[in-house]
Order: sequence, then structure tokens, then C-alpha cells
Amino acid sequence: MGAIMSAFTLSPLKYGKAISEAYPPKPKWSTEDIGNLTGKVIIITGANTGIGFECAQTLASHGAKVYVCARSEQKGLDAVKRITEKIGGDSGLKSGQADFLLLDLADLQSVKKATDEFLKKESRLDVLMNSGGVMMPPAGSVNGAGLELQFATNVLGHFALTRLLLPTLLHTAKTSENGTVRVVNVASSAIMMAPWGGVKLNNIEGSSQMQNYGQSKLGNIIFSNELARRYGDSGILSVSLNPGNIQTELWQHQKSFFTPNTFIHKYPVAMGALTQLYGATSPELTKADSGVYLFPWARKGEALRKEAYDVTLGSQVWDWCEEQMKAAGL
Repeated sequence: MGAIMSAFTLSPLKYGKAISEAYPPKPKWSTEDIGNLTGKVIIITGANTGIGFECAQTLASHGAKVYVCARSEQKGLDAVKRITEKIGGDSGLKSGQADFLLLDLADLQSVKKATDEFLKKESRLDVLMNSGGVMMPPAGSVNGAGLELQFATNVLGHFALTRLLLPTLLHTAKTSENGTVRVVNVASSAIMMAPWGGVKLNNIEGSSQMQNYGQSKLGNIIFSNELARRYGDSGILSVSLNPGNIQTELWQHQKSFFTPNTFIHKYPVAMGALTQLYGATSPELTKADSGVYLFPWARKGEALRKEAYDVTLGSQVWDWCEEQMKAAGL
């Protein structure tokens, strides 16, 4: 009940912002504004399908070397093949590259193995796009450590990936232009479904899968802002965003007619990738923008939940994630 009340107790100003996020005006920025990314190395989680795949294909087509992360080797390799065929078959595209990286965000040992594999091949990382995730799986779903699956995947998994790659990001930032080394954390308008107080670290299981999903997406923004506070001055631009209401495979667990999927107007995947691609590449964003929140389509704004900017909560989420990593031997 608390999650529902959170969604329906907006001030008139925030209600207007919520409507603007759900039904955005025509974008002023497009993928044609992306420059030459030759020499850039990019990791994208959940890149075998949906928005992640669209971002991977677009960035590779502009010259970047993109690591497609997926927990299914077959699906990941298929995605790499499709991207390679696309950029190789269009003479108008710049010569980029796509490689596969096996990664299960729900398993911290898999996260460690993926980062080790990446670091065997690369000495730089320009953009880490934390795009993958799980949305409202069957009630009671947990990861191997017994943690609620959505928070374990969407927040903890991405935290661990970022934390393990942080030295490489910082190293790259030292020799890169202002604000070009970025961590892009994908959230959702579902943050309005998070419980009162934002994130309940002492009870992440919550009362419903909808509330748990909202909590995990708010957790993404909280983490992004804490990353900006800790490392913004070191050259890392930390971005969080709402990609919009997009028709993707994230809705696969919604079987009942009476679900959010039934009533929300959803946009095509190509539109969903727009704000992420802006956050990853646009020179309009500089180091001074670290901690920025973006919403459809490619606009700067403020997250609809005040807890996203709670410094104490940001520190608590960071510390909790580090404790889980330590418990996993990382």
C-alpha cells in the first residue's frame, strides 16, 4: 500500500513532471548527433536484447568497441553476430566492433569473472552502461545468496561491476577529455512504486514485486548519485536516467491482464535507447554534470523521489553493497 500511496501523493509540480516523463515531447537530440567513437571501449549489460542491444548496435556503428554482456552465451553471441553483420554490411557506418562478455548480474562470482575476462583484453574503459536487469519475476525469487532477485540484480550486481571496474575507469579518465568517461545507470519511472523512505535495506524483500522493482530502480539512482559524490572530482561522469515506457522483454513476467503493462502507453525500443545514448555520448554533458538525472527524451531534470538525493541513504546503500561483496569474497 505504501508504494501505491507514494505514487499518488505527488505535488502538482511533480505530477506535471511525471506526465512529461511518461508522454515526452518530440526529441531535440538524435543518434545522428553522436560523434566518431573510434578508440572508445564500452561495456553494456543486458545488451543481447531490447534497449541494451539497440545501444550496443548504435555505439558500434559509430566506431566504438562494445562489449555485449548477457547471462546466456548463445543469446549474447547471437547479438554480437547481428551487430557485426549490421556494421559490416553498411558502408555508411564507421568501423566499430562487438565482443561478448558472459555476465550474470545476480551472481557476484559471475560479475568478478566477467571483469577479470574484460581486464585480460582491455586497459581502458570509456563508458559503462548499466542497462540490464530483471522486472517483477515470480514472488519469492532470490539469487544464489538468498537476496531478493530484483535488488540483487539491478542494484548489487551493477554496483559490484562498477566497483571492480572503477580503477580502470579512473585510469581512463586521467587521459581523456573532460566528462567523456561515464557510468550510465538505467532507472525507471517505477521509482514511484518504491516504499516510503526509498530503500529498505533491512527488508529488501518488500511487500510486493512491484514495490521491489521500484525500490531497485530508485536504488540505481541513489547509487549513481553516490558514485558522483565520491568520484565526480576524479573525472567520472555518473548519469542516471529513465529511458521511458518502452516495449521490451522486461515485461515478460507480466501474465495477468490487470498489470501496469495493460494500461501504460509504450514506445518502440529505438526511442528507449535515445536517452541512454545521450547520457553515454553527448558533449553537452561535462564533468560538472556528474550526478545528473535524465528523462525522455534526452532531457535533464530531477528524479521524482526526494530519497534519490538523500546523502545518508546514498552512503548506506553503498556500504550495504560493499558488505555483500565482502561476504562473497570480493
